[in-house]
Amino acid sequence: MGKAADTPATTAIIDPRLQTYRSALAQLLQQMQTLASSINNPDLAQTTDSLRRSIDEPFLFVVVGEVKAGKSSFVNALLEAEVCATDIAPCTDSIQQIVYADVETSQQMEPHLRKIGRPIDILREISIVDTPGTNSLVTGHQVITERYIPNSDLTFFVLFAKNPYQKSAWDFLDYVSIDWRKKVVFILQQADLLRPEHLETNVQQVRDYAIQKQIAAPMVFATSAELELEGDYETSGFAPVRQYIRDMVSTGESYKIKLRSVSTTTHKLIEALTDDIHSLKAQLQADRATANRIQQQIETGRVRSQAEINTLVSRLSDRYDTIASRIKLEFRDSLSVVTVMRRSFVGIFNKEASLQTWINGFKDRCQDELKTSLEELSNEGAQHFVDGIRQLLEGLTVDLNAIQTYKLQSSAISIKILERRQEVIESVKAKVNGLLTDEGLARTLGSEAESMAAEIVGGAFVAVAGTILNIVEFAVAEAIMNAIGIAFAGIGVIVLAIGIAWQRKRIITKFESALDGEKNRFKDDVTDRLNQKLSLIYEEVERIFVQFYDYVERETAEIAPVLEQYDAIQTEATQLFNEMASQDLLK
Repeated sequence: MGKAADTPATTAIIDPRLQTYRSALAQLLQQMQTLASSINNPDLAQTTDSLRRSIDEPFLFVVVGEVKAGKSSFVNALLEAEVCATDIAPCTDSIQQIVYADVETSQQMEPHLRKIGRPIDILREISIVDTPGTNSLVTGHQVITERYIPNSDLTFFVLFAKNPYQKSAWDFLDYVSIDWRKKVVFILQQADLLRPEHLETNVQQVRDYAIQKQIAAPMVFATSAELELEGDYETSGFAPVRQYIRDMVSTGESYKIKLRSVSTTTHKLIEALTDDIHSLKAQLQADRATANRIQQQIETGRVRSQAEINTLVSRLSDRYDTIASRIKLEFRDSLSVVTVMRRSFVGIFNKEASLQTWINGFKDRCQDELKTSLEELSNEGAQHFVDGIRQLLEGLTVDLNAIQTYKLQSSAISIKILERRQEVIESVKAKVNGLLTDEGLARTLGSEAESMAAEIVGGAFVAVAGTILNIVEFAVAEAIMNAIGIAFAGIGVIVLAIGIAWQRKRIITKFESALDGEKNRFKDDVTDRLNQKLSLIYEEVERIFVQFYDYVERETAEIAPVLEQYDAIQTEATQLFNEMASQDLLK
């Protein structure tokens, strides 16, 4: 290549700082590749791998523009070689990367990607990518071109000089310049088809329009590949383009641009992940906070339920004392000497008024009063206990509903554990809702709230009542009957009265002591029965949420390293880019 061959040789890295930044950038991209693997994002992995490899590759020019704008002719004229085919019909049916090679080569890398090697000196410092037209209808062109843009260092934006205003071309410019922040140089190709004044007008309008597109100080060159190939080097417009390239290469600006380009693309890739990573972090934090809150609520509920049990037992114990006091008073009154003698003698002639009849009635009244009064109080306490459990479960359901809103919707992140999240939450909610029903609570507690009270108090009372009856039967009736037996044996009524008087205090003391003692037995029995119910219900609640706890642990194990990787990348990238910016390498 005549004129291109005169390009002075250059050292790719002129400033040692650039080598340091290159190494740091390569390391950062390696971390990005690891992150891409962690979140199962093959596109990101491929892009970062290409970027990392491109740091050591020649400066990469990407040539874009509409079909028949003259891209391939521009490339051929620039290289002074027939590298890219040209024809009336659209000829560039693949992306063509043109690189230096000692001998001519052409290799189809992918269905729409061909790599061409040519022994042209300028290709030692640069490589050129010729792309299909931005308005090409060939399947895959747009996608592949857009995949290549992130790796470019400089984009030659070729426009048809006579009509440089095609919408598809300028729409694609937004993708190149705004979305990926690539440096763009405008080429008005086939400039020989316009009068000089019209060409100058179009050049200025392109410059103005580029400024509107937020491209500062746009570079615009007017070229004619036809004039260049005919040897009209003075008016073909390629001399300024070659000088522009020569200046970049000889001053090391090309490598700065490469570093700047790779840095900008890397920053863009990190930036694109930011919202998804933040959503992922918010979701994990919400899940972990909910798991902790559920555990705390269950423990708080357990403490509250235990306090309710203690309060109920205390109230039952107080009620027992109240009823016992009345029973003691009636017993004392009924065991007076006169009353016992009267009932004993009258009972000889009328069994309904006998002492035994009183004893039986007294037993029944004691049992009925205790049972009825204690069951009434226990019903109220049991219902309160069950209502507290239901309130706890409803609160836990609210927490589960709240975290369902933290559902990551992203094609950039695909972590396997996240696929089970909704399934786990729905499963736990279904179990909670099942337990919330009366049937569910009854099944867990072994009875409904109403019958639970009777079961707990009644069961405890049966044990106590048996002892009370024994007290009455043996401590009272036996002693009295013995006294009456003595009287009928011939000792007489006086002896009966003396026997009753002698036995009365001991009988009352024994009865009251036994009644007091049975309160503790009753209290312990009721406490044990209620605590059994408490254990049953909270074991079931804990069992329901084990599935969610296990999920959050696995979620943490899989997501936490991803977040750590991203945070490390973000920190290193910020530090690196700030240092490069301070050296004016990112402008």
